[in-house]
Amino acid sequence: MEWLDLGGALARTAVVSRFRLDGGAMFGQVPKPLWSRFSKADEQNRIPLVVRILLLRLGEATVLVEAGTGSDFDAHSAERLGLPADSIDLGSALRQEGIDPGEITHFIATHLHFDHVGGVGHPDQAGVRRPILPSAKVYVQRSHWERARQPGPKESRSFRTEDLDIIEEMGLELLEGEEEILPGLSVRPSQGHTAGLQVVIARGAKGSLYYPSDLIPTLPHIRSAFTMGYDMWPDRLIEEKAALQSEIIDANGLLVFVHDPQTAACRLQHGATGISVREKVTF
Repeated sequence: MEWLDLGGALARTAVVSRFRLDGGAMFGQVPKPLWSRFSKADEQNRIPLVVRILLLRLGEATVLVEAGTGSDFDAHSAERLGLPADSIDLGSALRQEGIDPGEITHFIATHLHFDHVGGVGHPDQAGVRRPILPSAKVYVQRSHWERARQPGPKESRSFRTEDLDIIEEMGLELLEGEEEILPGLSVRPSQGHTAGLQVVIARGAKGSLYYPSDLIPTLPHIRSAFTMGYDMWPDRLIEEKAALQSEIIDANGLLVFVHDPQTAACRLQHGATGISVREKVTF
C-alpha cells in the first residue's frame, strides 16, 4: 500500500489478521436474510473478518493503531476463530509492510478486546511471552483499562489477562477523555461498544481521517440500526455513530474500517434513506 499524505501526517493501512465470528453476533438484532446480503456465513454461521491496522508517520514518530489477534492461540481457540493455518505474529506482519517493530514509538489501542490487542505479545524461544513493540508507549483510556481489569460477565471473555500484562509491561499511558497524542493526532472516548473505547482522529492540511474501531466495524455498520451483539450499550452507540458520521461528512473525512474484509475506507454522504457511501478508498 502507498502512504496517504494528509498534509503533516502520512497514513496507511494493512490487514494483519483474518478470523471468523458468528454472523448473528456481529449484526445483533438485524435478521440473517438482511445481513447475509453483505456477509456470507459458513456452515457454523461464522463470517469472515479482518483486523486492519492504521500506521501513521508524524515527524519523528511512527504510530500504530491496533495490533490484531496475533497468532498465539491454542488449537481449539484457533479452530473456533477460524484462524488461517498460516497466521503470523504482528512483528512478521509489520515487516512484510516494510516496518520494523522497533520503529513504532506510539501504540494506540482503541480498546483491549483480544482481537484488537492479541498481537502485542509473542512467545520467545523459551516460551516466555514478550512484547512485540519494544519501543512503543501504549495509550488507553483509564476508564477502559479499569473495565478490562474488572469486566462484567458479558464482556469477560473479550479480555485476556496475558494481553493486559504485556501492555502494562510496555509502559502504559492512561488517558482521561479526549486528548491530543501528537500534533494533529487525537483520541476521543466512546461509550456504546465498551466503556472507554477511543476513536482515533488524524487531521492534516490535506484532509482528515477517522478510525472508529468497533463503533463502526464494517461498511454495513454505517447503517443506524446495524449494531453488534457484542455492543454493551447499543442505544448509546447508535447516537455516537450518528454524531461521528455527521462530523466525518462535514470534514469530508475518511472513515477507516477495522474489520471489513473488502473495504479499507470510504467517504460518506447524507442520502434520502440515511447515511451512504460516496466513495470507497484504498490506501
